Amino acid sequence: MRVSSVIKAALATGALGAALILGLTQCSSVEQLTGGGSERSSPPANRYGAYLAGRYAAKENDAEAAARYYDRALKFDPSNPELLERAVMSEVAEGDLDGAANHAEELVEGAPHARIPRIVIAVKSMRDGDYARARQEFEKVAGNAAAEIAARLGLAYANFSEGKVEEAKAIINKLSENGGARAFALYHLAVVEDLSGRPKEALAHFEEASRLAEGESLRILLAYAAHLARTGDTAKARAIYGGFLKRAPSHPIVRAAIARLDAGGVPDRVIASANQGLAETFYGIASSLSDERSFEVPVFYLQLALALEPRHELSLSLLGDRYEIAERYDDAIDAYERIPASSPLYMNARLQIAQTHQKQKKPAEALKVLNGALTGSGDDLDLYASIGDVLRGEERYADAAEAYSKGIALIREQQERHWTIYYTRGIAYERSKRWQDAERDLKIALKLKPEQPLVMNYLAYTWVEEGVNKDEALAMLKRAVELRPEDGFIIDSLGWAYYRLGDYQTAIQYLEQAIQLEPGEATINDHLGDAYWRVGRRLEAKYQWQHALTLKPEKGEEPKIRQKIEAGLPNLPSAPAQAGTPQAGQ
Repeated sequence: MRVSSVIKAALATGALGAALILGLTQCSSVEQLTGGGSERSSPPANRYGAYLAGRYAAKENDAEAAARYYDRALKFDPSNPELLERAVMSEVAEGDLDGAANHAEELVEGAPHARIPRIVIAVKSMRDGDYARARQEFEKVAGNAAAEIAARLGLAYANFSEGKVEEAKAIINKLSENGGARAFALYHLAVVEDLSGRPKEALAHFEEASRLAEGESLRILLAYAAHLARTGDTAKARAIYGGFLKRAPSHPIVRAAIARLDAGGVPDRVIASANQGLAETFYGIASSLSDERSFEVPVFYLQLALALEPRHELSLSLLGDRYEIAERYDDAIDAYERIPASSPLYMNARLQIAQTHQKQKKPAEALKVLNGALTGSGDDLDLYASIGDVLRGEERYADAAEAYSKGIALIREQQERHWTIYYTRGIAYERSKRWQDAERDLKIALKLKPEQPLVMNYLAYTWVEEGVNKDEALAMLKRAVELRPEDGFIIDSLGWAYYRLGDYQTAIQYLEQAIQLEPGEATINDHLGDAYWRVGRRLEAKYQWQHALTLKPEKGEEPKIRQKIEAGLPNLPSAPAQAGTPQAGQ
């Protein structure tokens, strides 16, 4: 079980986000904001405007603008709890801990049971070395799972910072009684024991935390292995690292740890101070709360982590990822840029920066970043793969194939993970009209990753287009659809295979299913139009072709579609019109 899983198990699902954002005070409705009485029935328009602008900015994940508007609104109502609460959240999300703490101080005066403002005050106190104040504030936080886990560990680290080791251990031991948070708590208990000069006790708790996490928590694994190496058991540390690399062969942090052992070095502690321990706590909570859409709450905790440990590289990496989710691409790049060149995550950060530039439609900037990160070593494989991806996205297929080839030349021994670069080079070759080279690479990819649906789809579709291996192609596409029954592109390929075999009714069955899943794809609409024409449904065929024209078809396809609208298909079903290329994975 991962650390994120054990934290999630301790959290009250569903109500968590609302409790963190809206449930911190007793004033979170518009009626409460305006007081609900006649004296506030006609507030100044600019106050409402600032408040609503702040709400809109927060909804758009623009914490900087939200903080600015809420601060403006507070000038008209300086003691309003909801405005203060929202200002605190926005200022922390923007990295302004001091400004947030000032508003938090005002908020707790009128809302003494508010949770998040007290955590903000406590974190500022920990950062500034006022451990007694931090302890006082953490002690007052209760009633919400995520905030309470943060506060309990914050209280423990505040006590530790004051030299009260036994008190710190007692607090964490109490937290470890919560089954869902036990591995996470024991991990931090081991950290406290290690930092207080009790390596044997720390070893036992690192080991137990790792067992509970089932070896899948990278942070626990790293701390456990580093402790083993630091206490002389390098063989076991190496075995733990090696076991993880079997599942994630290219993980940069673990590879760097092994390289250090190979060089005769001793790994640093994963957590070397109380503030780093608390930063790790906030990172763990943020990580557990990060899904495909979440932004405000994870960013809040990540910024608290970075206030305590500005170089916490995993927090920077996750912060960049959250900004990408929110489409705040410049902020994402800024976060990734803060990861130093000495970090094992530096190369990954450069890859992420390039990917973000691609999302901004800036391929030249992406290529500049990637080429600038090349080292001339075997570690350049992923960089060449990404360079190829950028070039392929620009339809520079020959250049893309060359970049992929440079990466493939660095492979000493083919492994399963290398299927992607053979697959993408196969696509580049196919689009460059080098079909034999493409087929070879696609077969290698399929050998490395048997029954990979994207590879089966591309290879089988291309066989269909080439008019070869028809039976094998059909069987392969059927299997790909079984593996990914909701993938409209693969279903389209199967439908098109039936079309090319002359089974138009079956083709229509699959093409209609594909278009329900991917209604905005020009090629699928074009395919369905062809199939309708062959069975005599000519009005419907022309409608599908006309619709395909509105969906930005591939270069060279638009004239063909217009010709079909004008004249239909030729009366030779054995030689149907050529279509596009496989959709999935392009």
